[in-house]
Amino acid sequence: MDVNQALSELTALPVADRLRVVETLWDSIESDTPVSLSPEQRAELDRRVRAHETNPDELLSWDQVNAHPKLMEDVT
Repeated sequence: MDVNQALSELTALPVADRLRVVETLWDSIESDTPVSLSPEQRAELDRRVRAHETNPDELLSWDQVNAHPKLMEDVT
C-alpha cells in the first residue's frame, strides 16, 4: 500500500479512530529526533519568543482562545 492510498483510507475513518492513529504516529517519533525548520519557520518561532519575552503577561488560556476563535485570526 502506498502512502496516498493509506491516507485516503485513514481519512475515511471515524474521528475517534483518526485521533488514535494520530496519537500512535506522534508517539512513534523519538523525542530526540532532530526536526528541520525552514528559515521562515525559525524566524516565526524567534518572533513569537521575542513577543512573549517582551510582554509575558499577554497570555491567553486555551479556554479563552477556544471561546473566541476570532482572536486567532491575527496569529495566522
